[in-house]
Amino acid sequence: MTVDDPHRVVPSRVTGSPSNRTPGDLLFHPVALAALVLVILNDRVLKVRYPSAFTGKLSDFVGLVYFPLFVVATLEALRWLLRRRPWQLGPRSVVAISVTVGLAFTLIKLWSPAAVFYRARLGVLLWPAYAVGDLLQGRGLPGIRVVGLVQDTTDLIALPALLLAVWVAKRVMVDSADHP
Repeated sequence: MTVDDPHRVVPSRVTGSPSNRTPGDLLFHPVALAALVLVILNDRVLKVRYPSAFTGKLSDFVGLVYFPLFVVATLEALRWLLRRRPWQLGPRSVVAISVTVGLAFTLIKLWSPAAVFYRARLGVLLWPAYAVGDLLQGRGLPGIRVVGLVQDTTDLIALPALLLAVWVAKRVMVDSADHP
């Protein structure tokens, strides 16, 4: 099916049937929503009130489930906004993104220069959120913060969580193709 309007239903790359997918829909899967709620609850409440190895590992597990889905959804949304055809990423892209996230996570946990780079760059990415929060509280613009990170090799036990992210993405892609 060839259509000039990139916002219309297009053939799914999974089965060839029309897809009901929309950009960002991966983030509305119950597993993705649960991971997002857990990472926020854990980072904002549990780690503060009950710091432990459990809360540290919980962040790693749910972060590795959510982040690849977030990257895929963001790339799909950008492709949709730029009117690229097709805007949907396929299962191979999901696997490639998950592997890349896993390699980056491993590098950050095992190699200090990668951890330093991550802390600084994440601080830059989070600056707009900090700026809005500080401005709303009347504090003025903040400087760029270095993000905290515990470089713990035992965190690598969370890497299998990436498989759940791949499963969710493939599930959403296949389910949307099956229900036009």
